[in-house]
Amino acid sequence: MPIIEFDQENRPSVAELRQLLQDAEETYDPIEELLRLERQLAQLEQTHNLASAEFYRRYRAGKMGDDVQFVAWAGRYRLYVRLKETISNSLKLVLTGSPPLPLAV
Repeated sequence: MPIIEFDQENRPSVAELRQLLQDAEETYDPIEELLRLERQLAQLEQTHNLASAEFYRRYRAGKMGDDVQFVAWAGRYRLYVRLKETISNSLKLVLTGSPPLPLAV
């Protein structure tokens, strides 16, 4: 999903905001979003020499602290896992016609 940022001097009207959100929804590509998250996670993994899954396990155990970069990493990882599961479940639904599985994380 595209990032839309505003400040006190740059606030859209309600109609403009609705249009921006509609445009963002129409152009959203979940596969591209998954790839973007993968690139971000790979960069963090390289910087910290730690796989995201292992980082997240340690983070959830309270062993990584609450540095804003770690909070953001954990958030990105959760988004990545959920989006990957959503895409996988959607593909299963299309291929088998069975109902999707509930999300984890």
